[in-house]
Amino acid sequence: SGGPKDTIPPVVLSVKPEMNTTGFPLEKGEIYILFNEYVQLKDVNKNILLSPPQKKPVKARIKGKGIAVTFQEPLDTNCTYSLNFGQAIVDNNEGNPLFGYSYSFSTGNIVDSMMLSGTVVDAVTLFPVENATVALYLNPKDSSVINDLPAAVARTDKWGYFTVRNLKPLPYTVYAISDENTNNRYEQGVEKIAFMDSTITPTLVMHKDSPEL
Repeated sequence: SGGPKDTIPPVVLSVKPEMNTTGFPLEKGEIYILFNEYVQLKDVNKNILLSPPQKKPVKARIKGKGIAVTFQEPLDTNCTYSLNFGQAIVDNNEGNPLFGYSYSFSTGNIVDSMMLSGTVVDAVTLFPVENATVALYLNPKDSSVINDLPAAVARTDKWGYFTVRNLKPLPYTVYAISDENTNNRYEQGVEKIAFMDSTITPTLVMHKDSPEL
């Protein structure tokens, strides 16, 4: 029979550079995540989300028993980034997904450690909205949600729940966008949008040793 069916997702053995590393290079930096088994990548552009986002998506490829992630454009100076893998990582044999794994790093000397979570629901049905982009802005203009990339982003799961990681203790303006083309901007007349009527300042601090928070 070959034994019981494998239902256990891949386990992270090590990460280089380490989680919450500082001084990450602005150009030609690489993140390597080693697992206890061979893995596959599914729907990279749909699942892997960098916050704050860039115009070009990150590049991820299989390398041995791990995943190597690189960036197609220079990173910003003195900026904390959060890389969320969504459901992109599955094991090679049974396709068991590693849900919600995220990796944080900073190009500066500190790692911003605040977080914000919540739920997005449809205003009419009150059903949760899956795969909505939650976009946070600092001091936005009226056209920022259309023209500018947000200061931080997250995507909702099937329950409409989201967590935005590695924020500053500053007031953010919060939008939710259906974001059909996953470009982290609002397309007028095509996508749905919602917003908070006041700014929100994060008060919850992430646990430094928990990448799943």
